[in-house]
Amino acid sequence: MIRWHMVSALAILCALATGCSKTANDQDAIRASIEKRLNGRADLNLSVMDREVKQVSVNGDHASAQVEFRLKGSDAKMEIEYALERRGKEWTVLSSQPMGMDNSHSGVGQPPAGTPDSGGGQLPQGHPPVN
Repeated sequence: MIRWHMVSALAILCALATGCSKTANDQDAIRASIEKRLNGRADLNLSVMDREVKQVSVNGDHASAQVEFRLKGSDAKMEIEYALERRGKEWTVLSSQPMGMDNSHSGVGQPPAGTPDSGGGQLPQGHPPVN
């Protein structure tokens, strides 16, 4: 009887460990996929930014991840949400979309002077209309 309980407890622990390991592996693979996507973009200067994956949510073969980007030496930050899909053993970024920006101290992200939302009046000569 005691032997049966010990074998059952060991089986449950193994199942839990396997499940936790899979979650950790998924999160690592998702982080790696996002890094690969970012490193593949020539229009980003990643050396001036710190980034942190804030949250990862996995639902079967689909996942979402929220990544916070901070400008080094500044309070300016931006959050991007990534949608991913598992393809085989790897995760692939399907899309990304900004979630929000917080740059109250830097002035970055404020409408440029002269745009209708800035209260600065007219657009510069030759600037296309802004709706």
